[in-house]
Amino acid sequence: MGGRGTPGYVKPLCLLGCLLFIVAAIGNGIDRQAHYSTALAARMPSLLAADALAVRGEASLNSGQFQSALEDGTAAVLRAPVDPASAALLGSARLGLGDAAGAQRAMLVAGTMGWRVPLTQIYWMQQAAALQQYPVAALRLDALLRQHPWMLSRTSLLAPLESVPEGRKAIADRLATAPPWLIAYASETSELPIEVVAERAAVLGQLSARGQKIGCDPVAPLVNKLVDAARFAEAYGLWRGHCSDAGTGLIGDPDLVKLRTSGARSYFEWDVVGSADVSMALVPAEASAQMIEVHSEAPVSRTIMRQLLTIPPGRYRLEWRAIPLAGKSDPQVVAAVGCSPDPAGRLAASKAAGQGSWQADLAVSSDCPAHWLAFSVLAGSPDLRFGKIKLEAVR
Repeated sequence: MGGRGTPGYVKPLCLLGCLLFIVAAIGNGIDRQAHYSTALAARMPSLLAADALAVRGEASLNSGQFQSALEDGTAAVLRAPVDPASAALLGSARLGLGDAAGAQRAMLVAGTMGWRVPLTQIYWMQQAAALQQYPVAALRLDALLRQHPWMLSRTSLLAPLESVPEGRKAIADRLATAPPWLIAYASETSELPIEVVAERAAVLGQLSARGQKIGCDPVAPLVNKLVDAARFAEAYGLWRGHCSDAGTGLIGDPDLVKLRTSGARSYFEWDVVGSADVSMALVPAEASAQMIEVHSEAPVSRTIMRQLLTIPPGRYRLEWRAIPLAGKSDPQVVAAVGCSPDPAGRLAASKAAGQGSWQADLAVSSDCPAHWLAFSVLAGSPDLRFGKIKLEAVR
């Protein structure tokens, strides 16, 4: 009994099937890679696109091209109806086009599939804020930023909460739980407008009022940006509230125990001013204090230290010690107070009790909201040790 041979068209069909499978597999792999590349997603053929549709659609959302996002969102739902990102894209596109009811229907579907899609979390956060349900909105913001802390730079995202007192309190409540985005919230300020910086300072002020300090380094960028915008009281309150090194006196670190020769973190710390013809080194002093050993070869007076003060108008007495290492008693360090970092003039100083001790009385006026205190070493000064600074109000 003879067998029949394989029909001639079978092998070409098998080959074609294998080829189509290979093309589909390659397309699927490229589509998955498109999840990490907007440029690749834009070039992905619609026939093979799945993940690319979500990426392309979200890029359209970010650029305000809502009709294009709607088309990609619709195609994504048809291609992957159980993918929560598909419904979230469709809902966001509808919202952008003013279809609030359609957006809500899509987002209700997206929400039932899970909350790890940022578009879904953002939508329901904004809905909660619009209903003034600020604790719920802050909870959703917390969930979002735990996954995507880089979104802190999107000021429009946080504006519904940060722009109102109730929202700022809700954020402070979340920050009180020490989420992983706490430090970034305080320190990543380079792209923020000053209004947002002030709002975040207010949030962190509520945190310090509860006794929770996050440290000097994290708040320093906010503090400095507030100072640069001449918002001195807010800056000083934030610095004192969160930086234990700030102390409680009229000046910070009078005994130089926290002095950083590598550079001050904020304007409210001593800033050591370097120059090529003046060298300085920290040396221990009595009673857990430090002093600066100064060697100057400068032909003119050189500023060696400065600090920004936010003290109310009134009369004050400033004291310091400048001890020449060669045993001379002449004043070799002078002080100045003014509105600029390099205040003009010098305070008239007189000797005080104690080796190398000097004092000067000054009247602080309301001519500027904050004052700079600067110390300079005179030209021709011998090597000396400087420190033990004190500022007190004169009653």
